[in-house]
Amino acid sequence: METTLILAAIAAFTLSCIVVMAVMARARRPELRMEREEDLMEDGEETLMRSLQPPRISPIDRSAPILPIEPQAEARRLPPGGELR
Repeated sequence: METTLILAAIAAFTLSCIVVMAVMARARRPELRMEREEDLMEDGEETLMRSLQPPRISPIDRSAPILPIEPQAEARRLPPGGELR
């Protein structure tokens, strides 16, 4: 009985050592950064400056005219059966 208790304690200790080593190894990895997130720290301030790369072209056409959208004064009602014809 005592032997199984000692073996269980050794197994628990070994498992906890493995977990601690895995956590420490993970902490040594470099920080993950987004593609355009290059921080240029100045004077100890924690501000992120824009990257040295030019900004990507926007897929939104901002030069297009804006259409005025107004609600209709009299909306069409559905037939009483709820089916469209």
